[in-house]
Amino acid sequence: DKAISKIEGITDTGIQKILKAHLQAKDNNPELAFSADGIDEMNRNIVELNGGKSHKPIYKVRRYECGNKYSIGQVGSKAKKFVEADKGTNLFFAIFSSEKLNKETGEMESVRSYLTIPLNVMIDCQKKFGKDWRNNIEFYLKENNLVSNEVKLLFILSPNDLVYLPTKEQLTKGIKDIDKARIYKMVSSSGNQCFFIDEKVAKTIVDKMEFSSLNKMERAVTGEMIKETCIPIKVDRLGNIIELNGQKF
Repeated sequence: DKAISKIEGITDTGIQKILKAHLQAKDNNPELAFSADGIDEMNRNIVELNGGKSHKPIYKVRRYECGNKYSIGQVGSKAKKFVEADKGTNLFFAIFSSEKLNKETGEMESVRSYLTIPLNVMIDCQKKFGKDWRNNIEFYLKENNLVSNEVKLLFILSPNDLVYLPTKEQLTKGIKDIDKARIYKMVSSSGNQCFFIDEKVAKTIVDKMEFSSLNKMERAVTGEMIKETCIPIKVDRLGNIIELNGQKF
């Protein structure tokens, strides 16, 4: 039950007991129990709900969240020091490719798949391979059964990385000129979703209105799903494109 699960996430077990008793008195209906009127009624009956013991009125609670801690090193004192990332901290979005048969054409075609790599997984990989982690991340993910052995790693995106979205013509004939209106900046990722924003946008003018409720988008303004065909690019300090998909430009 979702309501019970949320109550059990409260740090004070005494408050947990009162909330559970109040919820049960309201036929386990959380919308009724924890509405404004429901909370007022709970505080009026708080002594009874607390087994005859007095208790201050409850208007707010403190909850805890489970997280994964990991050591910052492997030797010496570092092995005993632990860190934990903020909830929702996703810094690495991996894009893979695999060959699959197109049943309509009878030909093999390249199909992309996606994975948001947890921060602790990436740090463990970096600790294992050091500066050469980028050349070994695919092996690491396959070794730990995080991806299929059939896929090939194309590239990894992190927040603020720039990508270019080729047109259909460029996908078939190659990229000779870059349309700067089709450059996007990676913002965040979750699971197999990756969100971007137009690279020219510094801040939205109308909050949650211009692009989406999240102020970021999966699809380009022209309708394409960005992650499906995007290519990573690098620029110099003056904003000139110097590398396109790993190739000098």
